[in-house]
Amino acid sequence: MAQRILVVEDDPICQKVLVDFLSTWGYEVSAASNGVEGIDEAMRVKPALVLCDVLLPRKSGFEVCFELKRAPETRDVPVIFMSAVCNDAHARNHAAVDLRAQGYFEKPFSLGAVLARIQQLIGG
Repeated sequence: MAQRILVVEDDPICQKVLVDFLSTWGYEVSAASNGVEGIDEAMRVKPALVLCDVLLPRKSGFEVCFELKRAPETRDVPVIFMSAVCNDAHARNHAAVDLRAQGYFEKPFSLGAVLARIQQLIGG
């Protein structure tokens, strides 16, 4: 059975590119367009990994990660952040240390680099 990845991304083009790309690599992919939907979908599908934009409507990606890491059923799910604007050292440090995220990619990013990190974390 394929590993499930949840993509939380409010830009419809970026979301579609990620969903299509990861699907072609054999992952089951679901998507959410805002932070609240992302949390709800993660609780519903229990993904193997969450790929999450930082700046999202309703709840930021940082808030999504905080809530997922706080919940027993999603505590151990790896979270990888993506951001076009939060690309300073403070944001990266907050993601890694305070939120226990497993990756942080600045947009635009290489799909190959994202795939390599996903494969490191969950296989596939």
